[in-house]
Order: sequence, then C-alpha cells, then structure tokens
Amino acid sequence: MPQFTTALPSGSTILVTGVNGFVASHVADQLLHHGYRIRGSVRDMQKSSWLQNTFEKKYGNDRFELVQVEDMTVDGAWDKAIQDATGIIHVATIFGRSDLVTAIMQANEKLLTAAKKSNVKRFIYTSSSEAAIYTSADKRGQLKVDPQSWNEQAVKDAETPGEDLAKGFQVYCASKTRGEQAIWKWVDENQPQFVLNTVLPSLCFGRSVDPKNQGHASSSAWPSAIFRNELETIKPIIGSIIPTGAYCVDVQDVARLHVAGLLHSDVENERLFAFGSQFVWNDITTLYQKAYPDREFAKELPSMTSARPLEIERAGRAEWLLKEMGTSGWTALEDTLKANIEDLV
Repeated sequence: MPQFTTALPSGSTILVTGVNGFVASHVADQLLHHGYRIRGSVRDMQKSSWLQNTFEKKYGNDRFELVQVEDMTVDGAWDKAIQDATGIIHVATIFGRSDLVTAIMQANEKLLTAAKKSNVKRFIYTSSSEAAIYTSADKRGQLKVDPQSWNEQAVKDAETPGEDLAKGFQVYCASKTRGEQAIWKWVDENQPQFVLNTVLPSLCFGRSVDPKNQGHASSSAWPSAIFRNELETIKPIIGSIIPTGAYCVDVQDVARLHVAGLLHSDVENERLFAFGSQFVWNDITTLYQKAYPDREFAKELPSMTSARPLEIERAGRAEWLLKEMGTSGWTALEDTLKANIEDLV
C-alpha cells in the first residue's frame, strides 16, 4: 500500500471509465494491485472481454468487472455503473463527433450528477496537458504553466473552418480545455460531497497492460512505429500536429498520479500536471539506436534542439506524489521507450 493515509479504504469499489484504454487500463491495474475492486466501463463488453481475462489471471476472481455504457451523454447512462462505488476515475472520452466539445461536456455532467446522488467520495478527471497549453514547441504562446493556465488558443483554433488532422487535434485540445473547465465550474456551483482532482497528462508512452490483446494503443503506437521503421504511420502526426516534439510521460506514472489523486488524503481540489519530460523525435531514434545497435533506425526525423522547457509551477508536486506512491520520481525517458517496445524485441 502507499505510505500515506488513504481517503478510501482498501477493498472499496472504484469506477474507472473507458477501462479498455491505454491509460485507464493502467489505472485499473494500479488500483487492483493496491487491493481495490474495479468496475470498468466500456462501450462494448464483448470486444473488451480480454481485459476481464487479463485481470482475473493476475488478481483472481471477483476483483474486476466490466459494465457497458454505450452512450455517456444520455440520461441514466451511469446508474448501473456507479452502484456501490466510492470513487470514480473518469478517463473515457468521446471521438469522431461534429459536436465533440458539447458532447464531452454533456457526458461529464451526466457522470457528475450521478456521482452527487451516490456515495462517491472522490472524483478524478483525466484532462490533458493540452488543456493548459499547447506543449508542442512550435505552437507555444508562452512558457509558464500554473493552475490557472487554460488553452484558450485551442478553443479559438477549433472554431475556425477545417477538416484535416491538425483541425482534429485542435478540437481535441479544445474539448479537454472546455471539458475540464466545466467540471470545475459544476463542482463550484453544486458543492457535491466528493473531492475533485484532475490529472493533465502529456503524450503517454510505455508498455501496454496486455500487448497481445491491446496492441500499442493511443500515443504508444508512435514509438513503436519508429522502432519498426514504419514512418508512414506517424508522418501525419509529425507533419501537422507535433512537428518538433513536445512533452511525454510514462503511462504508469500517469496511472500512479490518478491513484494518488484518488487516495491521498492531502490532495484536494488540485490539477496534477503529468508533463514528464520534453522530447524531440530524434531523441527516440537516438535512444533506440543506442539500446539496439544492431538495428538501423531513421535519422531524418524533425528535431528542434533549442526548444526552451516549459516553466511548470507545480511539477514538483506531481513528482512528490509519485514518490509517495513508492517510486523514485518520474520514469526516465529511456526506460519508458524501452518498455514501449519490449514485446517487439
């Protein structure tokens, strides 16, 4: 167990939304490791049945269960999922809708309202580093990041016409910005019985909970593509979204910060900045070339060697919480990248 007074006793039931995702599956794994029971929401239970098997093999029966929530925006969507839960970690998001920002705000409000009517004592929301600032070095309008930082530029960008990949990223950033703002506003206006904390991860790299069934999910697909020399897969990402590199963090560190926000009794009403470390694309090829000298890696990836790091006011707070969770702090980029492709070696 963590070496601090926990806000929720071991054995409590925690709802983890979108539990089949890259980050959420690690959150569930961490909580199961610490003795909690997990109810994980998914859109399709049949497609996610592998996760039930994975966790039962690792932690035994009756510790993990799946619940289906097909549409998070409808009334009553969370009634079954939230039963007997004393904590919520809301990782799930929505993609592919023209009304994305509005839909995410609606989905969040449905879960918050259900939580207020229940016995929930802690509510953790997965936001994004991009809700505070564009972390890509070519897009930054400023360097300072603090609890009052919001990516209003992304909101403006999302309102301009366009349908390309860059526009999709702008809309995603806007949805995280407005989504998190609306949650804080709802809590302020409704004064629920639960404590709210949010976690703002940068790009998440690292190992999957179950590489065989999950593959290299979300942003972990990008180092894997570089390792395989499948550069066509990531050229759109490099070209239009993150051409110069940005910030990345180990997915297990992100999971630990979610757990700390849920369990640490001293963490209340905080935004936890999980920015990790700054990187450029050539850092990935350089580290892989050093670790695997018999392989040949691309050397023409874009790079920016002079990007100034962000001034993240509460970075030390996040690292302290990682130590409270029993680690030495942020996982080194080299270790994260090796873990990302360990099933490919």
